[in-house]
Amino acid sequence: MKRIPTLDGWRGIAISLVLLGHLQFPLFGKPVAEWPQTALHGVTIFFVLSGFLITSVLLENRCNMRSFYVRRFFRLMPAAWTYLAAMVLWDGISGMHIISGPAILACVFFYRNFAAIPSPMSLATGHFWSLSVEEQFYLIWPLLLLAAGARHARWIAPTAAAACAIGVALWRLKHELAWSNTLVRADALLIGCTLALLVREEPARMAIKRLAAYCAVPALATFVYCMVKFEAYQPIAESVSIVILIAASIHYPQSVWFRWLDWKPLAGLGHISYSFYIWQQFFMLFHGAITPLLLCCIPLFAAGSYLYIEQPCIRLGHRLTANKFPAQNDRNRKDNEFLIAVDVEH
Repeated sequence: MKRIPTLDGWRGIAISLVLLGHLQFPLFGKPVAEWPQTALHGVTIFFVLSGFLITSVLLENRCNMRSFYVRRFFRLMPAAWTYLAAMVLWDGISGMHIISGPAILACVFFYRNFAAIPSPMSLATGHFWSLSVEEQFYLIWPLLLLAAGARHARWIAPTAAAACAIGVALWRLKHELAWSNTLVRADALLIGCTLALLVREEPARMAIKRLAAYCAVPALATFVYCMVKFEAYQPIAESVSIVILIAASIHYPQSVWFRWLDWKPLAGLGHISYSFYIWQQFFMLFHGAITPLLLCCIPLFAAGSYLYIEQPCIRLGHRLTANKFPAQNDRNRKDNEFLIAVDVEH
């Protein structure tokens, strides 16, 4: 499957926003201002990318569920479980009490975003909330796509995204709702799914290409506005603006607006963004004079995890499912222009 280089740049932007939001606490002890709370906006980019990429892969491989779930397991679980094991070991050595049995179970069984685990026993696993949201999405969306088919799913995805956004907004008028709730984040995933479903149809694909050319600048302005205005709860307009920018960067990668997404440091950061996200949380727990030195270790741990855990396990997952995908027809080969292999997806 053909690689889409600009998407590595988007991953680099996403993880940069996460780090910008998180680093303020160990460095300054508190947010320096309201607007730089960018972590959740970076996660929203990851969610839109996930919806787009996972749906693309499922459509490309005709919803081969066995292969999909085997590859997902070897893509995500080894690095995550290695991190959890390392935290248990560190907790035993240091006595910091930053992880607990309930927290580990919530991470392993993908309900960390719903688990109420008191601090400090939750500190090392707090960021697993987003991985739980994604895993819940992986359990539901592929089955729905298989049952409904691509033609019906292209209406189901945007309708469900709008329903989730409206329902959450109405519910929050009278009741509390955690920002990590799956329904709060579902619109970003479903908007990404919608793009993947639409680009498979030639008329829709051409319309998206024309629309992206005119809407990229307004979409960028909308995203920046949402990033400044909203913190914990982002409106669906943010997800829509992100998906427009992604579509524009795919169709016009050499334009002045998007050519910088191929910048090697940014794309390289995007390559290791999953391991970066997994390991950065541990280093956010330290405060004091040694903090800047410890933060410099994050890229080393991320690169090591990527090279020695992620990549070997991804290759193993592909070897185990190598003979499971059906032959691609001409339509699938044409669609490769808009797809990306699952092994480089966050």
